[in-house]
Amino acid sequence: MLLANKDDYNKQQVLDELLKESGVVVIKDVYESKDIKLARDIVNKFASTQDQKESHFNAEAEASGKIHLQQRVWNLFGKGDIFGKLISNDVMFDLMSSFLGTEFTCGSYCASRLMPGAPGQELHIDYPYWDFYKAETFPLGLNSSFPQNCQATIPLDICSELSGATAYVPGSQKKLHYPNDKDNFSNQKQMTANPGDLVLFNGNCWHGASPNNSDDQRAVLLIEFLPKYIKPVEDLVTYLDDEFKNNCPKRVKQLLGLNYKYPKIMDVSKTVNDIGLGYKAK
Repeated sequence: MLLANKDDYNKQQVLDELLKESGVVVIKDVYESKDIKLARDIVNKFASTQDQKESHFNAEAEASGKIHLQQRVWNLFGKGDIFGKLISNDVMFDLMSSFLGTEFTCGSYCASRLMPGAPGQELHIDYPYWDFYKAETFPLGLNSSFPQNCQATIPLDICSELSGATAYVPGSQKKLHYPNDKDNFSNQKQMTANPGDLVLFNGNCWHGASPNNSDDQRAVLLIEFLPKYIKPVEDLVTYLDDEFKNNCPKRVKQLLGLNYKYPKIMDVSKTVNDIGLGYKAK
């Protein structure tokens, strides 16, 4: 895991770490404490009052009757402007623009709150590879030489070994297969971080939340970034009203995919030649 500072990180070193090395980078003190507190308060309000929401890779928690200790809050763009501010941070955009292309989008954006006693997740890889155990449904020759996702975690509470910091297997993103009982997990590490830090990791790196064995909650914001051409896993737009979509900041529009016009109803398009000689248009 690479540790870096927000003011003097080496971009190429960060990108190489995500793709070729451990797969995990922690950038220290990216966010102001007042913004983290506001986001935490909103997350706690919804997590404490809403019905249980969909989560993933929590078979153990469900089987043991502890799924209620694994709480998710979705549709964060619609739950306060602070969430658009946090995800649009300059450091985030600088690194993701280089890692996934300048028109990258958001694939999902939620909060995860692990209560004391919550079991951990099974080790997994993330969308669009999260069902890679059905390898026959993916294209021939798919490999890990270029990224098709990146995960970001913004801690709202201390993420320690005791409180359930995400476990991962360093370098496993280079294998590009779904982890199974024949794999070696003996060198697991944890993505320990503090509120205000930014954790980035390759979604193909085998990972999963650890059990929360502390006496306190462990809440984080979970973000998935995708190249512009991959369909997001969460419908981020339907529950946002037109006023929000028309007036949200430029970076939020990009993240929501509002700048990307496909799929397009070609039969009603008035454009006779939309794509062509693009190198000249650039």
